[in-house]
Amino acid sequence: MTPEYRIEIEKRIKNYLKSFKEIGDIVNIKCEETFSDLGYEINVWNVKTVNEAYWVVEGENAPMNLYTQNAHYFSVDEAYSFHMGITQRLTKRHQDNFKDIIDEMPLDIERVKSISRKLNSASKKLSIDLEPEEFQSIGLICRESLVDLSKELCKRNEQLINEKGFKTSDFKNVSSEFIDLYITGSNNAELRNYSRKITEIAWSYCSTIVHSPNKTYPDVKIALLFTSMAVSLLENLFLKYIGFDNEPVCAICGSKKISIIETIPNKFIAICESCKNEEEMELIEE
Repeated sequence: MTPEYRIEIEKRIKNYLKSFKEIGDIVNIKCEETFSDLGYEINVWNVKTVNEAYWVVEGENAPMNLYTQNAHYFSVDEAYSFHMGITQRLTKRHQDNFKDIIDEMPLDIERVKSISRKLNSASKKLSIDLEPEEFQSIGLICRESLVDLSKELCKRNEQLINEKGFKTSDFKNVSSEFIDLYITGSNNAELRNYSRKITEIAWSYCSTIVHSPNKTYPDVKIALLFTSMAVSLLENLFLKYIGFDNEPVCAICGSKKISIIETIPNKFIAICESCKNEEEMELIEE
């Protein structure tokens, strides 16, 4: 332990203990023992206050925590063993039960399965212990996923993109154009505005992650969430576009549980399953 590290950690321990109102002023603080049997150094500090004595455990790959000496943790070794046992159990639980970030924003459209796989792969790589450049690489994957989505959108309407003169990789302009295409009309004005904000935020924040060496685990997880949200948003806007907004609705009760029965060629009856109202429908051929 270097003198600089000792001074810095002592300051951190003092600040840490100040967060506990029941703990009195510190009388004495010293490093009792350093353990390295797990391949990295963990320090156990002996801290005396006016009211009680505590073990404070901290070190590489381990969070800081304190344990009272007057209860169950009577020795340095017991405090260390208990602390590392809890830390390793929590780490294992996080690995085993980690809910994929992408599950929070399900991508269930077949056309973007490749993007979903890419984002799932990035979410599984995400870990608190990553180096800054590894965080940046996940941000790059997020940005590449948005570019892939832009290219997928362009395939759906190449004429529109050619008329506008956009590059297929221009996610911000392409997504904005398809938002206009997918949700038209004054009744969708608010949704168009919110949708543009979401796609712009996703692109800008992912770019920030790529270019910043100071971002942390929560920052990168947020970038993944923004990216997943943008992809899921555009796919659900597409569902509105292909006809979900035009589903038949019962004129009496407003239910969408409608069964359509053909009586004679091109003549149909729409029956509401909720209130049993029947209405005649006629197929209009173009």
